[in-house]
Amino acid sequence: MVDWHPLKRWLFTTNHKDVGILYLFTSLYFFVAAGLLALTFRTQLAFPSNTFLQPDEYNQAVTTHGLLMLLWVLTPLGAAFANYFVPIQIGARDMAFPRLNALSYWVYLSSGLLALSSFFAAGGTADWGWTTYAPLNTVEFSPQVGGSMMGLALMLLMASSIVSTVNFLVTIFRLRAPGMSLMRLPLFTWGWIFTSLLMLWAFPSFVSALSLLIADRTFGTVFFTSPQGGSLLWDHMFWFFGHPEVYVLLLPGFAIVGDLFSTFSRRPIYAKKIVIPCFAIASILSFTVWAHHMFMTGISQSLLEAFNVTTELISIPFAIIVIAYILTLRGGSIRFTTPMLFAVGSLGLFIIGGVTGVFNSSVALDTAFRGTFWVVGHFHYTIVGGGLTGLFAGLYYWFPKMTGRMYNERLGKIHFAIYMIGFNLLYFPMHLLYDMPRRIFTYDASTGWGPLNLLITIGGFTFGISQLIMFANLLWSARRGPQASQDPWGGYSLEWGVPSPPPEFNFPEGVPVVSAEGITYRPVAAANGGHAMANGGHAYAGHGVESSEEHWSRWPIVTAAGAGIALWGVLMGLPALILGTAVLAVSFVGWGYESLRGRETIEAIGEKWPFDRLENLSLGMWLFIFGEIAFFGTLFGAYVFLRMNSPLSGFAWPQPGSVHNIFWGGFNTIILLTSGLTMVFALMFARQGSYRGLQGSLVATFALGAFFMVNKAFEWKDLFASGFTFSTNPASSIYYVLTGVHGAHVVAGLTALTYLMVKALKARSTMEAGASVEIFGIYWGMVDAVWVFLFPLLYLL
Repeated sequence: MVDWHPLKRWLFTTNHKDVGILYLFTSLYFFVAAGLLALTFRTQLAFPSNTFLQPDEYNQAVTTHGLLMLLWVLTPLGAAFANYFVPIQIGARDMAFPRLNALSYWVYLSSGLLALSSFFAAGGTADWGWTTYAPLNTVEFSPQVGGSMMGLALMLLMASSIVSTVNFLVTIFRLRAPGMSLMRLPLFTWGWIFTSLLMLWAFPSFVSALSLLIADRTFGTVFFTSPQGGSLLWDHMFWFFGHPEVYVLLLPGFAIVGDLFSTFSRRPIYAKKIVIPCFAIASILSFTVWAHHMFMTGISQSLLEAFNVTTELISIPFAIIVIAYILTLRGGSIRFTTPMLFAVGSLGLFIIGGVTGVFNSSVALDTAFRGTFWVVGHFHYTIVGGGLTGLFAGLYYWFPKMTGRMYNERLGKIHFAIYMIGFNLLYFPMHLLYDMPRRIFTYDASTGWGPLNLLITIGGFTFGISQLIMFANLLWSARRGPQASQDPWGGYSLEWGVPSPPPEFNFPEGVPVVSAEGITYRPVAAANGGHAMANGGHAYAGHGVESSEEHWSRWPIVTAAGAGIALWGVLMGLPALILGTAVLAVSFVGWGYESLRGRETIEAIGEKWPFDRLENLSLGMWLFIFGEIAFFGTLFGAYVFLRMNSPLSGFAWPQPGSVHNIFWGGFNTIILLTSGLTMVFALMFARQGSYRGLQGSLVATFALGAFFMVNKAFEWKDLFASGFTFSTNPASSIYYVLTGVHGAHVVAGLTALTYLMVKALKARSTMEAGASVEIFGIYWGMVDAVWVFLFPLLYLL
């Protein structure tokens, strides 16, 4: 075991437990920052005609508080527990892609630092509210560069989440221990499966919306400033992401509550085989309810009725889950420890949030309540009450496992009591302010809102004080608390069968084998059919050669730093952009070199259903393509929206051939499709054992892809010269964005092709290189398929 310097360990670790700890501390840091912002604007609202904050300061505080809490606190806090415990709960030694796991954290941190740094930009940060509604998010109403920095920070955060999502799904579906069937997974792991699937589809959609927003703010496109797009286009794109995001925030904590009810009542989860499909149904329905946020925007009556029905439907699976949770407790031997108290509190608060949410599904009631503090109260009872409270239950529950020490139980219960008092003082009176608009920074005494607002602010400070008790308790206990046993709660999942804290490779006794009789352990060779496991030269934990160096790489943090600096440079100046791009280039070379030396993925040795026939990288690529479908599909949806609204606004879409040269567009189509054919040849030659054919095909693919980009660059140059620029009209804006993001995918593919050609040269056999060729072929096929849609949409229609 290598004796690491502590700083080197935390900067370069790829160990899933270390990454989980990094996520935990960072998300709690952003929790404190978001909480301080909330107390700041609650102080402003405590009294009528208060001047504690100026309007811009108030709007910036509200915006940043909302974005931090939803995107930099709640989801990453769930990811902290998922990183630490999901691999252990499924019986794996690590995540499928350890370096990508570390990269997701460092990109998350980089995005958060970019978001906070926007406060120090000239004019301050974004001030348009966490929903970033148009036209408030446009340069006309929010010209400060800090708003654009926040947009880029959100894009960077989405990239982190998408990388993490693919990694988790491959890990859960491919790295389960022998006998660990899907139905034997703890509810928290199931909750994270559905959370990951939601992120995989919803987050790329948000990246599409942010791409259009950044294009508007930085390059002068007209998506949200033209009559053809405007605020309705943003509403549709944002809420298609925004409502599934509600369940991304809720499901991890809600699933933890189910596991805790089972543990502390000494009973299995009631109707688990029904609860899991209910999670699935709710996840699917979450993509069908986005327009209930738009009942007052003037959308058609038929849409109003349809989304009214889907909003009512989505409450049914959650009602079933709540009933199952309650029946789990029936007849159980319940122990009201601090984790259990928070779990019970989470369920109770969520029920209140769910009941108040039913009101919003009615078009008539939503018209009355929309934009008032009623909605703020409902939202926080659902997300903070159901989601964050459940995550705090998990924090107390897993604290002994992560630290090897027990927290102070009395302080934990005091924290719970003050937490619940503060929470309900803070949010329940908001329902009584159903006539107070939520987007005002001050009000007159004659409104009568003053006493309730003062009570809400007192509740906010009480709620904040309760968190200080938690931090003091856990920080003191982590160093001086009594030693924790291996399983202080009598938990049933695999993490309670390993030491506290777990060793580096999780299972020192060997590979866990799960059966109806219990859990046994056996050496990795026996678990793998008598063969050594191909884990980059390292054997399974406790058997053969293992080293901390397996959990070490400098390139994730370097890559994240380069991305952050480059995005910062897009807005702040060319030197930073050049520096960030150079750092990114160096990191890509270093990452590729490390991969060539054998730093590959951890392959499966146990349960792999339903993806038995796919390798980890293949499954990861297909999942990534699934996210890309959402990304490009949302952009295509924006194109359709603009085209459909053009006749209504009197704008005539350019006729085919009047702007774009159909011949050159068709010629470029032939070039790109031919590059797809050469990739097929590359795979064929790899399987036949022909080095010369393999290298020739890869070089041909690279040359054709580069030729495609050169032609596209000349086409852009000619269009600009003719006056067809980013800001000419909606047709020009959507053309440049669609071809631009597609071109970025081509450039990414050419970068990967360079690595692939080097790997083919160094491979011991063409079959060894063939697996990578096949995986890249999936990506390149997606690039070709997207252009097959783009060519007729942009050139022929």
